[in-house]
Amino acid sequence: MTTLLIGMVMFFGIHLFTSTPLRSSVVSSIGDNAYKGLFSVISLIGLGLIIWGFGLSRNAPAAVDLVYTPASWGPKLTSVLTLVGLIIIGAGHGKGHIRKIAKQPMSLGIGLWATGHLISNGQLNEVILFGSFLAYAIYDFVLSTIKGKIPVYEANIKGDIIAIVAGIVLFAVIFYFHASLFGVPVI
Repeated sequence: MTTLLIGMVMFFGIHLFTSTPLRSSVVSSIGDNAYKGLFSVISLIGLGLIIWGFGLSRNAPAAVDLVYTPASWGPKLTSVLTLVGLIIIGAGHGKGHIRKIAKQPMSLGIGLWATGHLISNGQLNEVILFGSFLAYAIYDFVLSTIKGKIPVYEANIKGDIIAIVAGIVLFAVIFYFHASLFGVPVI
């Protein structure tokens, strides 16, 4: 569980750091490109440690600690929330109606994915992982909205079609490989 927690501190720590006034002083001292590179490296190392640590935590004694019993219908709802979340995340890169409605597509999509996984998973390591992603998604959604980071553009249907197709394709790939990648069958 230690590796998982270290990865989460690195990943979420660097993401939280960007919302503090310290970010601008670091950028002014090392430059914008160096900051982006450092941010990316720390994020990727943190994400790698989260993935590795989550795999290790499944065999740890705490992995059997059940925080709550997941709902029997949870996996089906998780699939729906994940599909919708992936479509919304995909919309974040275009100029469609979905992005305008979602306002903060990355945060909303990750929040839906995390919520779905919390419904289906009740072990301590799972609750820590998915609960942290949900908490950060809510934090980022609220903070970005307060700061006025809302997309302003002329929406087009092409962006929505691309987001829907990309979300469905990514969902299909994850659905197909979920058991081999994460050791858990989807349904």
